[in-house]
Amino acid sequence: ASRLESMRDSLAQAVTGLEERVERRTNELQEVNARLQGTLEDLRRMQQSLVQSEKLASLGSLVAGLSHELNTPIGTGVTIVSTIVERCADLQKQVESGIRRSQLDAFVDDVTRASHLAQSSLERAARLLLDFKQVAVDQTSSRRREFQLAELVREMMVALNIRYKHSLVRIALHIPDGIAMDSYPGALGQILTNLVTNALIHGLEGRPQGRIQVVVHPGADSVGIRICDDGAGIAESALPRIFDPFFTTRLGEGGSGLGLYIVYNLVTRSL
Repeated sequence: ASRLESMRDSLAQAVTGLEERVERRTNELQEVNARLQGTLEDLRRMQQSLVQSEKLASLGSLVAGLSHELNTPIGTGVTIVSTIVERCADLQKQVESGIRRSQLDAFVDDVTRASHLAQSSLERAARLLLDFKQVAVDQTSSRRREFQLAELVREMMVALNIRYKHSLVRIALHIPDGIAMDSYPGALGQILTNLVTNALIHGLEGRPQGRIQVVVHPGADSVGIRICDDGAGIAESALPRIFDPFFTTRLGEGGSGLGLYIVYNLVTRSL
C-alpha cells in the first residue's frame, strides 16, 4: 500500500508536470500562431497594394499613350489657329490700304480650309478624351451600372491602340451591337486590357505582325467573351501556374506576374 501510494504520488507529479509543459507549449504555439496571423495579414495587405499598383500602372500607361496621341491633333489645331490669326492681321492691313476682291476671296478660301482642318483635329482630340475619360472612370471604380458591351469594348480598344500604336498587331472585334449589360464595366475593362496586353507582350513578342480577336457570343441570359490570338501560346509546363500571383515567364524583364492573377480574381469575385 505504501509503494502504491508512492507510485500514485509520483504519477500525479508526472501528470502535473506534463500538464504544465503542455500549457506552456500551447501558449507558445498560440503566440507563434498570432505572429503568423499578423504576418499573413501583412502579406495580404501588401498583395492588395501590389495589385492596386499594377492596376494604376496599367492606367498610367494609358495616360502616357493618350498624352502622346493628343499632341498631334492639338498641336495641329494650335498651329492652324495661329496661322488664321496671322492671316487676319494681314487682312486688316490690306483693308486699310485697299483690298481687292481676289485677295478677299483668297483669304476666305484659306481661312475656310484652315478652319475645317482645325475643327477636325480638335474633334479628334475631344473624341479621344471622351473615350479615355470613361475608361479611366470605370477602371478606378467598382461601381455597377448599365452599359452597351460593344461601346465599352471599343473604348478599351481605342485606349490600347493608342498604347501600342507602333505595333503591327491588329485587334479585330466581333461584337454584335445592341447587347445591353448591367454589370461592372471597370472590372470587365481591366480583364480585357490585361488579356489583350498579355497576348501582345507574351504571345506575339518578337513577331513582325499578328492578330488578336475579341469575339462575343450572346446567349439567352448571359454573354460569352473569347479572346484569342495567333501567337506562340503558353508552355504546357506553365499552364498550372498562370493564375498564381507573381508567376511570370519574364522574370527580371519588368513583368510583375499579377496580370492574370488580377483577371482571375475579377472574374471569380466581381462578375
